[in-house]
Amino acid sequence: MKPGIKSTEFIISMVGMVGGVVLASIEGNQWTQMIGAILAAVCGGSYTMGRSLVKSKEALGAAHIEGLRQVAKKPKD
Repeated sequence: MKPGIKSTEFIISMVGMVGGVVLASIEGNQWTQMIGAILAAVCGGSYTMGRSLVKSKEALGAAHIEGLRQVAKKPKD
């Protein structure tokens, strides 16, 4: 698996988060600030959620492979 910082999901999330922070920092328009804050939070949360799902599936696959290796090594009666 690629390190998280080298994944396209990370780059897309960072663009969304930076855009959200820029929108949230604009003075004068309350709606733009709220939308920017929501955008930054959603991008950060979605990246975290997606990355954890990928890692859990990878760990589950590795556990299945290890289990099959153990079964294959077991002497037959």
